[in-house]
Amino acid sequence: MTLRQKYSELVFFSSACFWCICNGISHVIVPLYAIFLGFSVLEISSIVAVPALATIFVRFVGGALSDRFGERGVLQGCYSMMALSALILIGAESYTTLMIVLIVANLSRSTFWISAQSMASQLPGTNVGKTLGKLSAINYSGIFFGQVLGGIMAAFLSYGTSFLILFCLALSCTLMSLALTQSEAKPKGRTVWQITLGVGRFLRYSRTWLIITVSGAAALPMAMCSSIYPVYLAHLNFGEQWIGLAVSVRSLGPIAIGLLLGVWITPVRQRLIYGLGMVVLGFCLIASGYLDRYFLLGLLIILLGAGGGIMDLLAQVQASALSQASDRSMAIASMGMGWNLSAFFVPLVTGWLVEMLGFEIAFLVSGLFLMLIGAGTNFWFRICALDEGAFTKLVSKESETYPV
Repeated sequence: MTLRQKYSELVFFSSACFWCICNGISHVIVPLYAIFLGFSVLEISSIVAVPALATIFVRFVGGALSDRFGERGVLQGCYSMMALSALILIGAESYTTLMIVLIVANLSRSTFWISAQSMASQLPGTNVGKTLGKLSAINYSGIFFGQVLGGIMAAFLSYGTSFLILFCLALSCTLMSLALTQSEAKPKGRTVWQITLGVGRFLRYSRTWLIITVSGAAALPMAMCSSIYPVYLAHLNFGEQWIGLAVSVRSLGPIAIGLLLGVWITPVRQRLIYGLGMVVLGFCLIASGYLDRYFLLGLLIILLGAGGGIMDLLAQVQASALSQASDRSMAIASMGMGWNLSAFFVPLVTGWLVEMLGFEIAFLVSGLFLMLIGAGTNFWFRICALDEGAFTKLVSKESETYPV
């Protein structure tokens, strides 16, 4: 690797880490601020979930923009939107303004992961899983630090001061992004709309939807730790600083997975990884409802994060293996759509179950559902095998139709 390539990689990973610190702070501080304002569990869940639904289409536009103009500009835009959401949060005092804050933040989140994963998959290196694992570890480290910092700020500083610190960090990230470089030139002759329409052809195949369930499962720990778990821990009478620490340890699992198992996660082992990930996630949710000790809940959240980290890397590796550099962002956008769907449905459905049945039953029902999916792994893969050949031909054809 040349000195220029090392510099580009350092800037890329550093800016991604700074953005994730801001993202982690917002995961913790917004639900805690909503509790401070007196909102109900269902209101807090809807604040988190509804903006995520609105950004499902945005991820496709973001992917198309990356494949048309390059990942660099899209990443700069998403860093700017994080700064804007923090600026709005400084004056947010109502349900509507908090909703706007998270809409802008989710626009940033929807475009960041696609462009960052696409750029990482094109960095110099022989093993895509290892490179994506490194990105995953760095990102989750940033989220971990941000969530811990968010809990500490909420406990020991005023919310106004905390929001101002968040804005300054996001602004620093935006300025850092100016030094990003584009890894590979994109083919010309395509409009953003033409690239976006190509998603519909991918969604005709069950293979795509299988990977969508993988990305959906990967987002479950994030969705729970940014909505239900902070409220659950508050229900158990833990302090704000301890709540921030507890939900932040979720990142320790993906960090370990990214650093230690990135090379091991390949499409060849996808059945084993799929089943294992679903079962681990289901078990963690079920056990959450029966634990009220802080230490045990912390360990369980770490394991939950590890299950999500396994599924996250699997989805990225699958999408990278089934695409060319010219359409990498759109492949990640379409096959990673489950992340947005999970971010919408998990807080909303689980919040509704909590309101109706209580935390214990809500965790039990959600966990059993995931374990049943994991138990049917061989069945799901047999269904997808029926159109795997046609899907592979489609991917090749899509890449060939892009003029240079």
